[in-house]
Amino acid sequence: MAHVWQAMKKHQAEQAAKAAAVQRLKDAGWQRLADSEAACRHNPIDLDGCAPGLVVRQDPRSRIAEQYRALRTNLLARYPDGRFCLVVTSAEPGEGKTVTCFNLALVLAENKDRHTAIVDLGLRGGAVARLAGVEKSPGVADFLRGTATLDAAVRPTSEANLFIIPAGEARPDEAAGLLAKPELDGLIADLRRKFDYVLLDTPAVSLAPDAGTLGRAVGDGLLVVRVNKTRRDAVDRAIRLLRAAGIKPVGITLTHQE
Repeated sequence: MAHVWQAMKKHQAEQAAKAAAVQRLKDAGWQRLADSEAACRHNPIDLDGCAPGLVVRQDPRSRIAEQYRALRTNLLARYPDGRFCLVVTSAEPGEGKTVTCFNLALVLAENKDRHTAIVDLGLRGGAVARLAGVEKSPGVADFLRGTATLDAAVRPTSEANLFIIPAGEARPDEAAGLLAKPELDGLIADLRRKFDYVLLDTPAVSLAPDAGTLGRAVGDGLLVVRVNKTRRDAVDRAIRLLRAAGIKPVGITLTHQE
């Protein structure tokens, strides 16, 4: 009987959290998104249950968390209107790019008057969903394929003004083709209208050309480099590739060596 009672209480808590998330969307003027199947189906992602790399959430007063806030300050100084859309990438795999992207989103979400979205464009892997501990579909790939709407892909979180759009389901051999579709431009344009800060998490430049396909829709990029690991020639090459694709690196952020 105790188990039944606990299950009922858990269900009630989930329903209350979902209702609160929907109300926050309505309060922000997003009636269409609040009425969407995403808001109706998904419980808000509990960020307290996410991976330990999200130091801004788990140890908000730490030195590393303050470094993310310094990065936020530097980025906001570049954009007088207080809005931006950035490609977040790295020179090579394993440099902490997705963790950096997620922590940056968390410090941006500390501004309660602004809305932040993390968009996982790593269609071959879905690292954002793994970090958040959620299913990666429906997501970007499903939207680009025409099997899901954008509203269905947007996932609310327990942070009122932070949203996640997972990668979705895509075969490795179709990821590049999906990202080359003109619908991606429309997706990014729609996100830029809906959100103040849009962070596009993409695979490492050396791993896939995905970041390069975004130059037509996004002008700026943030390059993540791991201290004492990433080779200088790899960083130089990544910068050249981004610029060739029409993406201006507005900053390089260093991650620590584990």
